[in-house]
Amino acid sequence: MKEPSHQLVQVVYCSSATEELTREKVESLLQISQKRNEKLGITGMLLCAGRSFLQVIEGEKKNVEKLISSIEKDDRHRNITIIIREPIPERSFGEWTMGYADLKEVDFDTIVGINDFFMQDEPFARIDQGRAKKLLNLFKQGQWRDRISNNIHQEGFACRYRLNADFSPAIAEKPPANISYSFAFQPIVSTAECCIFSYEALLRGTNEESAIDVIKKIPSTERPIFHQENCVLALHWAAYRGLTTRLNLNVLPSVISSSPSAIPSSLEAAERFHIFPKQIILEILESEVIRSLRDLSAALRDYRSTGLLFAIDDFGAGYAGLNLLAEFQPDFLKLDLRLVRDIEKKGPKQAIIRGIRRTCIDLGIEIIAEGVETENEFRWLHDEGIRLFQGHLFAKPALEKLQSSFYGPV
Repeated sequence: MKEPSHQLVQVVYCSSATEELTREKVESLLQISQKRNEKLGITGMLLCAGRSFLQVIEGEKKNVEKLISSIEKDDRHRNITIIIREPIPERSFGEWTMGYADLKEVDFDTIVGINDFFMQDEPFARIDQGRAKKLLNLFKQGQWRDRISNNIHQEGFACRYRLNADFSPAIAEKPPANISYSFAFQPIVSTAECCIFSYEALLRGTNEESAIDVIKKIPSTERPIFHQENCVLALHWAAYRGLTTRLNLNVLPSVISSSPSAIPSSLEAAERFHIFPKQIILEILESEVIRSLRDLSAALRDYRSTGLLFAIDDFGAGYAGLNLLAEFQPDFLKLDLRLVRDIEKKGPKQAIIRGIRRTCIDLGIEIIAEGVETENEFRWLHDEGIRLFQGHLFAKPALEKLQSSFYGPV
């Protein structure tokens, strides 16, 4: 009799051992796990290649979750990355409390307890053609295992991030004190040069209220002009603090479309404050509905001749996504912080970011990882070739100040 489908779940994860494991040690661990799994009603498959492991676990949800929790606390392996965690209608490995294959090149076809697992007959052919089987084949071909095996680092390496002073200092008097809002500035760092690459201007209340709290006080009919004016104020504060690097300004697509003077007013203010257009990176918020991608793209392209740089902000969180990228190729693409969060242990996020990075390489676009809060998030992203970072791991936003020196990982 089949178990109710809602009780069955399947988890596929990969990890790397903290030390080399002999075949004897692996077989001993396998025997222990097979006895335990039999009691818990757990079935699945374990693949091993050097220090890298990929395991499929299936069974009743409470038992699988209990086992995964135990695995995550086991200090014999690290870089635990969940690739699949979902309900299943039936087991794919119902015959095995834990099948096992050692994929060492010199011992590629030797299977403990199961013969010819990867041949297109018995028993591999009996497994349904679902995602678990595809992942087992990918692991055999080298995917997942190469990265997790190499992603073991000594922690604690840091450098002092400083200003490179790429541009002559901007100049301005102190902004008026009677304005009800202000800006905090958060550094964006380049780990390749161990320097501050840019600052993002973040709207705040004068008592550090959030941008949402500030904007909700502005009548909707007045918001386009408000957004236009706050870009000018951000430039003013940056100039007053002697900006010598780049500055990221957030711009709503609707403001660009509805207010032809939005970008020109920022360019005029920049000239007044001795800030070059090539110092300014306009971040187009992808989280807002864009009525016409083609019209927006055409408007932005017209301003490239001024020297302005462009970024798509919060990529992966909004409405336009790949369609916007297909119409308009920015200089930078900022990963949405929800993609970044816990990236080191979220297999689907990892696959998505690798795909985005490959696309950006092909198009000559630099990726900025924003919202980076932990060393593990940073290490994983850095290993994938990302070199521009923003987040509390490096520096928090500072109200009306440009931080010029701080320590961070490298």
